[in-house]
This record gives sequence, structure tokens and C-alpha cells, in this order.
Amino acid sequence: TDALTGLPNRRYFDEFVSLLARRRRAGDAVGILMVDIDKFKVLNDTHGHATGDEVLRAVAGAIVSAVREDDVPARFGGEEFVVLLRNPDPGVAVEVGERIRIAVRDLDLRRFGVRGVSVSVGVAVADEPDQSIGALIETADRALYRAKRAGRDRVSPPPPVERGLENA
Repeated sequence: TDALTGLPNRRYFDEFVSLLARRRRAGDAVGILMVDIDKFKVLNDTHGHATGDEVLRAVAGAIVSAVREDDVPARFGGEEFVVLLRNPDPGVAVEVGERIRIAVRDLDLRRFGVRGVSVSVGVAVADEPDQSIGALIETADRALYRAKRAGRDRVSPPPPVERGLENA
């Protein structure tokens, strides 16, 4: 458990994912959300690390409140969080990402002297039954950086899968 946020830490997440990979049935869909607090370094530099810690706790609580019961949120490191989604379709994955984004945006952080924070979210959903969760994390991470480049405070789904021209 991450001592600051109370969420599972990255080590737990990695072990859980490893166990899940061994027990996954062919029809089990999984997805990954990568969630990063926008401009967190500026917040820390402006308000101090104690306030940054309070914001991390509040964001973790918002994430927990926004995910589904079977989903597994964790602190991935620094100001980055990850959520393992169990049996989502791409639309559900984006919807959960939007719920997280809105829950964070709606946090009342005035007692810490912070007007508010936002998060960017990258989404990936397995399109193959045996797709590794490591590959999904990489896809979600790329989607996260697309969200940041597009202006932050948004959810970025993965790009469409490019299929070969089998009958060309």
C-alpha cells in the first residue's frame, strides 16, 4: 500500500497484473487507464510539498470514487496513477476515464490554497485476448501524452487499430 494515498502501490499492481495474466481466460477483456495530474510540479513549487501531498491524497480519493467495483486503481509513481479495468469495452473505458477527470476537476481544494487541479487520462483496451498488460500500459501511456499535448484536462482513447489489407 502506498503510505501517502492509501492506494495499492506499483509493486502490488505489478504482482496483481502478473497473477491476472496467468489466470486470464480467453474472453476476459482488460483495459488500462494512465492518469497524471496536470502541472503538478508547478503546484509543488508554488504551494510546497505538504500541499502537494494533500492534493495527491485528494486525487487518489477522487479516482477511487469514480472507478467501478472490480477495477483496480494504484499509485504508479510520483503524480501518476494507473487503473486496471476488468472487462471493459472501449466506450466503458473512456467513460470511466471521464468520470475520473470530472471527479478530480470537481475537488474542492481551497482549504489547501489551491484553486483546483486537473488530470489527463490515457486509455487502452485489449483488442486481442492474449495482449499483454505491459503492452496495454505502453499504449495507455502514449495516449496520456497525446492528451497532454492536446491541452491537458482530457481523456485520450488509443488510436484505432490499423488492420492490414488482407484481401488487397
